[in-house]
Amino acid sequence: MRAVITFHGVDTSGSVLSVAPETLRNLVGGIRAAGHEIVSARDLLASDAPNRVALTFDDGFASVVESALPILRDAGATATLFLTTGHVGGHNNWAGQPDWAPKFAMASWAQIEQLTRSGWEIQNHTVRHLDLRSLGDAELADELGAANDAIAQHVGKRPDQLAYPYGHFDARVQRIASATHAACFTTELASLDGRGASGLARGIPRLDAYYLQPAWLHARFGGAAFRAYLSARAFARSLRAA
Repeated sequence: MRAVITFHGVDTSGSVLSVAPETLRNLVGGIRAAGHEIVSARDLLASDAPNRVALTFDDGFASVVESALPILRDAGATATLFLTTGHVGGHNNWAGQPDWAPKFAMASWAQIEQLTRSGWEIQNHTVRHLDLRSLGDAELADELGAANDAIAQHVGKRPDQLAYPYGHFDARVQRIASATHAACFTTELASLDGRGASGLARGIPRLDAYYLQPAWLHARFGGAAFRAYLSARAFARSLRAA
């Protein structure tokens, strides 16, 4: 299987935005045991080679540095963080956050720089975590550009990838975002199998780690039962969104 997996927090809260540290550790072990290589999102997209997985984390919760970083470091694995720059050092209290969402501490810039030194890539998840469809053209360009500027200032490398907040985008957002980002990531629950460059141009699908928590899945990563489970989850999700 060729896929991107997305996480948010790594903690024991039981929130839909979190997976437990042990779940992350077991999932990484299952990916490797199934014969898959864990690579950066950049390396994954640069090649059509099969059996490669990229790990991404959205928002920039402090738990990613405190819990995910040591687990992945011990496993010799890297990841990509899509950072909401306007809330660095604060909390995930951006406008539009659902009422049910728990309050989590966000990483500081010092912690973000720690990820960079450990080989992680820091990419764009906007400044304010807004639905980008609600912004005019100039405001949208400023939202994306300001986040890229902040990341470049603090980590020394300008982002060229974007994760759409909430997965929301349309043709206009895609056009403006693609002008400055080589890859834009969505919340579509699917692998990259069978999708070449043209099939990914509209957006990169990702497997939400929330759906990958059952231990039996870790032992069957990428296999027939795993794929059937994902298809069922994706279908149920599409019905809820209809």
